[in-house]
This record gives sequence, structure tokens and C-alpha cells, in this order.
Amino acid sequence: MSKDLKKLMESADQAVNNEDFAQAETMYQAALWEAERTNDPSTIANCLDRLAEVLFDQGKYVESEPIYKRALEIREQQLGPHNEEIVQSLNNLSAVYFFQEKFELAEPLCVRLTEIYERVLGNDNPEVATSYNNLALLYTAQKKYHPAESLYKRSLELKTNLYGDKHPEVGDILQNLGTLYFNQERYADAETLLKQSLSILENALGEGHADLEILLVNLAQVLEHNGKYLDSSKIYEKILSIKEIQLGPTHPEIIQMLKLVSKSYARRAKYDEAERFLKRALTIWERSQGKSSPQGADLYSLLGELNQEQKKISQAENYYRDALAAAQTAMGANHVETIEKQKQLADFYLTFNRPAKAQPHLEKIVELQGKASISNPDLDGGNLARADLAECLFAQQKFGEAKKIFEDIKEYYDQKAQKDSEAFGCSLHYLAELERKEKKFDMAEVLFKRAIDVRTRVLGAQHLDVGKSLQAYADLLTETYREGEAEHLKACAKAIFDTNK
Repeated sequence: MSKDLKKLMESADQAVNNEDFAQAETMYQAALWEAERTNDPSTIANCLDRLAEVLFDQGKYVESEPIYKRALEIREQQLGPHNEEIVQSLNNLSAVYFFQEKFELAEPLCVRLTEIYERVLGNDNPEVATSYNNLALLYTAQKKYHPAESLYKRSLELKTNLYGDKHPEVGDILQNLGTLYFNQERYADAETLLKQSLSILENALGEGHADLEILLVNLAQVLEHNGKYLDSSKIYEKILSIKEIQLGPTHPEIIQMLKLVSKSYARRAKYDEAERFLKRALTIWERSQGKSSPQGADLYSLLGELNQEQKKISQAENYYRDALAAAQTAMGANHVETIEKQKQLADFYLTFNRPAKAQPHLEKIVELQGKASISNPDLDGGNLARADLAECLFAQQKFGEAKKIFEDIKEYYDQKAQKDSEAFGCSLHYLAELERKEKKFDMAEVLFKRAIDVRTRVLGAQHLDVGKSLQAYADLLTETYREGEAEHLKACAKAIFDTNK
């Protein structure tokens, strides 16, 4: 290495130590130009690695990818297939692919690495176990759960035999395998492994270590799925305590944990405690960001849902209105999240039989979504919003206005090849109801049958709306003296209603 190149590399290394990454990039680039003059492949590859590394560490994966790729190509031309430098290049390039979620490009490199480790080091080497774990992580990211599980188990067996069953690396693999089971909804298996992992890693790192947060959150979620809400709450509060110590009790990052703790209390019907944590989150956010912000709007919504669950109607309404106002101020009336808040308030009014209050909000949503459909032909003109509005009009006995909207929606879908739409099923149902009111029973029956068919395909056989259509059809059959046929439909509807209690 020439003196000039050595000096440039030392300057670049010093810039990295000082966290002056812009300067480090400049110096490594200059070092690479100097290395190119030597025509020495090894020197050029090493300079490429250092430049790519400083880019990678800043999250500049797109820029680092071709540099790592060139380093690998140079080494493959100069070195044997099992050389340590080639192994390092394969690791580097597979990592940059992984972080860009280019899993299909990372996979062959990781498979190749594993084969090299097995051939050179033997099947009982810790590096081989690590390569199994890394390849399993990649398969997990691709949802290739079966090969991932097999590799995790092989890695776990090797690491346990080498280090014993209390080693931190064993704890890491147990966490990965437990998380895999969580993703597969194998919650009992996940709980067992995540608890084992937590015991090992807490002993190694200490109970309050920041690296345990993801493990603790996953375990809490698994416990929720297993119906162990009290245990889940305790873990969420444990995470909250850790983050409060690390960041301070009023740090904005505390908010997410406060929301999780609140949710865990709400699951146990501990509404006062749930509300206390949400209000604390709202206070922290308002002090740091102000009242009108997207996060503030979400917190108001959660408080609305919590009060609605307790039938505190006035308080819930005020929170939903605050959520809408905060969203409108922070993001504008046309933003998708603002429309969601408008829909939430409208749904609240409909739930408590106040369709007149819901109507102006639904009309606004129809107006906004109608505009969106003009600029985006993939949207169907906001038909679901229009169906909601028509249902609201129907509830107010404004049958003429409702029928016109429902007929427009039906006509739209009748002309389309793809007819599976929630809005279409809703329109068929209410048009059937309107025909039934006019004693046009034959037409009503045809429409009810179509509504049940569409709603079952779109929403699933156990959805409440399917039950409502079955019950309405049964009522029509009873009205036309076909009680025998009606009884079966009533039983099906009751089973759906009982399932959704």
C-alpha cells in the first residue's frame, strides 16, 4: 500500500471514529481512486468494502449494493471459492439485499455461505450454526416457514451442544423460533419458547436491558392470544418501566407503550386504568407536538372507542369530534386518515340510532371519495361510502333517496365482470327490503338470495351482515307462509349472531 493510500485510509477511519460520515465517504472514495492506480485487485476490493461499509452503516443500501457487488466479483476472479475474503463479501452483499427486502437475491448467497461453512468447518462448528440461523431468518422473512423451522432447530441443537442450554446465543435462537411459531399462530409453542428465551437473556443481559424489548412485546402478544391478559398486562407495564428509565417518563416514544398498556387493561374490562394511560399518552403528545396532530387524532379516537365500550355516549362523542377536528387541522379535510375519522364519527351516530347526525358526515365522505375516484380509475366511485349513506337514509325512512343510490350501485356492479363487493351486497340487501315493503315478494326473494351469495363470498359465512340477510330472507318466507323454509334460515342466522356476540 502506497503512503498516499495509507494516509487516505487512516483519515477516513478517523472520520468514521468521529462519526463524520460525509468526510469518511469522501476520503474512502479518494482512497479507492488511489487504489485503482495500483491495479492490485486485493487493495481495490478492500477499499470498495470500506466505502460500502460506511454507506451501509448510514442506511444507504442502494448506494452500497453495487460497491459490495463489485468487491465480490473482483475476489471471485482472484481467489478460490472458499476463501475467507469471498465469505466476507458474500456476507456483506447478502446483508445489503436483506435490508432492502430483496430476499430472492439474498437467498442464493446465504445458501452458498451455508454450504461453504459446512464443507470447510464441518457440521459441528458454531459458525455453521450461525449460518443456519441466518438462513432461517431469511426464510422467515419470505414466509417459508417449514425450511426456516428446520434450520432453527438444527442451529439450536448445535449451539446447545456447544455452549449449553443457558447461553445467550441459545436464547437468541429460541426467540427466533418462538417468533416463527407466533407468525404461524402456534401460540402455545411460541409461549413456551419465548419464555425460555426471556429467562436466558434476562440472566445474561439484565432484566431492564433495551435489547429485550422486542422479545417482551412478542411474548405479551402471544399471552394475549392465549387468553392470559393479566400476564400480558404485567409485561407491557414492565416494558413501559424500562423505556421510562431509558428515555424519561415524558418522551414521545413512551406513547406507543402507553397505548399497549391501555389496550391490555381494556381487554380485562379495567376501563378506568385503560383511560388513565391513554390520557397520559395524550398529555405527553400535546405537550411535545400540540393538540392538532395525526398522533393526537388517533389518541382521541382510542379514547372515544374506550368510552363507547362503556356506553359513556356523551364523552365518546366529544372524543370522536376532537379526533376529527385534530385530523382536519393536521392533515386537511381530504386526507385518508381524516376521512377515516369522519367515518368513525358517522358509525358512532349510526350505532346509537342517530342517523340524522351521521348523514352530513357520510355525505362529506361520498363527496371526497367521489373526487378521488376521478383521479384514480382503480376506485369504484366511492360505492361503499355511497352504500353507507343510502343505509343511513333508509334508517331515516327516506326510502326514495336511498333506493336511487342503491339502484345506481347495483347497476354499476351488474355491468362489471367482478361483482364481489361489500357495497354491492349491501345494495342488494336493502333493495330486497324495499321490494318487500312494497309486497313485491318474488323480486325481494331474488335480491335476498343474491345479497346472501355476495355477502358470503366477500365477508365470510360468519359475518354479521350475512346473518342479517339470512334473517331478513327468513322473515320474508314467514310473511309468505313458508315457515318450514324459514326455520332453517333463522337457525343459521341465530348461529351467526351467537358467534359474533
